[in-house]
Amino acid sequence: MRVPFGFAGLFACAALVSGVGRAGAETQLTTVRVAAGLTRPDFVTAPPGDLARLFIVEQRGSDNRGRIKILRQGTVLARPFLTTAPLSTGFEQGLLGLAFAPDYATSGRFYIDYTRADGTTLVERHTVSADPDSANPSGTVILTVPQPFANHNGGWLGFGPDGYLYVSLGDGGDAGDPGDRAQNLNTLLGKLLRIDVSGASYSIPPSNPFAGATPGLDEIWAFGLRNPWRPAFDRATGDLVIADVGQGQREEIDFQPASSQGGLNYGWRCYEGTNFFSESSTTPCGSCLAAGCPKVSPVWEYPHTESRCSVTGGYVYRGDSIPDFHGVYFFADYCAGTIYSGRFQGGALVDVVDRTAELAPGGGLSIGSITSFGEDARGELYICDQEGEVFRIVAGVPTGVQPEPGPGTSSRRLSLEPVPFRSELRLVLNMGRSERVRLDVFDVRGQRVRTILDAVVPAGERVLAWDGRTPDGREAPAGIYFVRLQGTQRSEVAQAVRLR
Repeated sequence: MRVPFGFAGLFACAALVSGVGRAGAETQLTTVRVAAGLTRPDFVTAPPGDLARLFIVEQRGSDNRGRIKILRQGTVLARPFLTTAPLSTGFEQGLLGLAFAPDYATSGRFYIDYTRADGTTLVERHTVSADPDSANPSGTVILTVPQPFANHNGGWLGFGPDGYLYVSLGDGGDAGDPGDRAQNLNTLLGKLLRIDVSGASYSIPPSNPFAGATPGLDEIWAFGLRNPWRPAFDRATGDLVIADVGQGQREEIDFQPASSQGGLNYGWRCYEGTNFFSESSTTPCGSCLAAGCPKVSPVWEYPHTESRCSVTGGYVYRGDSIPDFHGVYFFADYCAGTIYSGRFQGGALVDVVDRTAELAPGGGLSIGSITSFGEDARGELYICDQEGEVFRIVAGVPTGVQPEPGPGTSSRRLSLEPVPFRSELRLVLNMGRSERVRLDVFDVRGQRVRTILDAVVPAGERVLAWDGRTPDGREAPAGIYFVRLQGTQRSEVAQAVRLR
């Protein structure tokens, strides 16, 4: 999608002036903490099809080593999956990226991106050991890129729908791209790379835009990037979203459709967002202001106001737990700790909503320095707080449906299965004593959909079912539902998702 600077920028600026809005009736969101006590977590992911584990990347510990840890069944395993050698110690340096090969279940291959003790960026292949919770410590270096400064390392890795590995690299650092590298097609800095890692080393996909005789390094897929921080593929469409950290005025989000043939110029250092920044002597156009010089406008940009200064890219939600948020992109600002969402439509990011307050976890917890978002194998989304915590985005319980804890601590008495469900949801009660209870199903607005039970229930287990219908026999629509068990002293709530 090659569009001139101007139109998309005017749209984004107009949106910024008018403020961001809220969509209509939708599921209320919140977050729950799933891991704590970590050291500078900066990414989470999971191997394809691995529904039991979440892998958490720690940028650097007190010993300057990066670590990958495993979260399983609510517990961070004591032994790391992988521990690196000592790394460079700059604020933006360390273990920055992790990507599991699409065939990880059979090949056991995964890739990490880190800055070595001398500051050099390395992409390294590792394999899992005979123990699925432990990697072989020795890896094979696939790519080495010297870094002139300690900042703007990029560091994201991701496999595209084409099976190739994409690697993000910043412009080499300092400020203002003093080496004029982002526009220079003869350096890998300030670029997004695409390489084939299916062999022993890496090779160049023949469809790369600068492969072969075309001027430019063969590995380059896109250029004109300052510090692409947490790009992500939409797992449903194959579209690529690139959040690029700005210099001192603008933060931007770029959108590359799955149909792109690569070779796109995202503008830096000629432009910061849609603002002209500086001339470049290395740009393929000869001059940043050359007539007809093709550059790609950001689909969203925002200024350095309200303490915002560094965009953190996120993901398009494709999980099952919050169906009405399918297709919604979540992102954040590291400095301000603000979290936003929006939808990509017609070459723009629209319906941008500030969800910071909504996603506050409560209970004395907070989300501050957001280093990354992440996806698990189901497509559910997570947020990394650099202070040592990981949170999951979940549906919030509507007002009036919240549980009412009773005196003391009691085990849960209500469980649902299967979740998600299509035709029938089983409701399993485990009562410690005989008690009169009421069992109701509510929708995301807090409206009662169906009363399942209102009677005295004896001690022991009892299994009931909801057929997904309203009292008049109509099919309840797909979406999120809450089942509340109201007893004489306390109530509890469980969440279900009905699929189409």
